[in-house]
Amino acid sequence: MKTVCVGVCQTPVLGEIKEINPWLDRIAAEDTKSLWVFPELFLGGFDYDHKEKWADQCLEIKDIMEKFARDTGHILAGSLWCRKADKYYNTFYLFSPDGGTMELYSKLHLFLPGRENEYFTAGNKSPELFQWHDIKMGFAICHDLRYPELFLIQHAFEPDIFVLNAQWPLARIEHWLTLIKARAIENQCYILACNGMGNSALGKLAGHSCLITSWGKTEFILNEEPGMQKAILDEEVIKNDRQMFDSRQSPFFDLKFRHLDI
Repeated sequence: MKTVCVGVCQTPVLGEIKEINPWLDRIAAEDTKSLWVFPELFLGGFDYDHKEKWADQCLEIKDIMEKFARDTGHILAGSLWCRKADKYYNTFYLFSPDGGTMELYSKLHLFLPGRENEYFTAGNKSPELFQWHDIKMGFAICHDLRYPELFLIQHAFEPDIFVLNAQWPLARIEHWLTLIKARAIENQCYILACNGMGNSALGKLAGHSCLITSWGKTEFILNEEPGMQKAILDEEVIKNDRQMFDSRQSPFFDLKFRHLDI
């Protein structure tokens, strides 16, 4: 397996498209071509009053990120406002040098206390697989973290890592840290989690973006400040962690998952 680096860009909610430029400049200066994840709705956040504006500007920033990936060889990912017909979605996009813009997943578990269900339409399918240098990736967005079924259903393609982004509030930081480790351990996968930081429409965000191994070991974790961090995925962890035992399926329970027609 080639050396695979993954990292996070822990940003505040961006209020203008140009605010992404310093982050892209820092990524471009990195020698190792890596996967970089931005937070949930990193442009505009949950600013419901200006949803039309953010949907339009997200079209522009998608073009910028696609061109950056193509020109630099880095991969970018994050969720953005997506408008289709008269509906809005919280959609996870991935921008790769070879594949262009990929729409991988629209958030299923909308956060009702934040009124997300009043402005967004839930997706209607589980995330699609993305494979890079033999590493298989699954995906989730913020409130999805509380629902282990979304992770379990992605076992059909044997993911090595789940990529999660969020706008998780500081008020529930202990839930964030605990649930990320739980999802990593129970799925025997890496979890790369990128959270926003600073003030937002939902309150102060927690930061604490991190990379957790399938053993629950913290490879890196940021604090509440803006920042970037990356790490190399360990081939031994990916290939050998499940050899001692595989706890992702029980010999006593045959779970049947079905997709709801939303």
